[in-house]
Amino acid sequence: MTNGHIVYKYDASSDVMHVFLDNYKDAESNWYVADDINGDYRLNEVRDERNEALVGFLILDYRRNKPELVKRYPEYFF
Repeated sequence: MTNGHIVYKYDASSDVMHVFLDNYKDAESNWYVADDINGDYRLNEVRDERNEALVGFLILDYRRNKPELVKRYPEYFF
């Protein structure tokens, strides 16, 4: 699923959502770091290590965590 400059890739077998923002492709893959945002490593912001820019998300247990995502990031999740 694509929403403008955002690409959503869902792995149903693992219930994992990968979200790629437009600027994700601007850096080499070894410059990315996933930061835990809720304390249980299930919701992660992916940031460019060089400038801390938000470039995507990695969400484990997506179906369970979607309500939290909608609350925190309504511009990306609905």
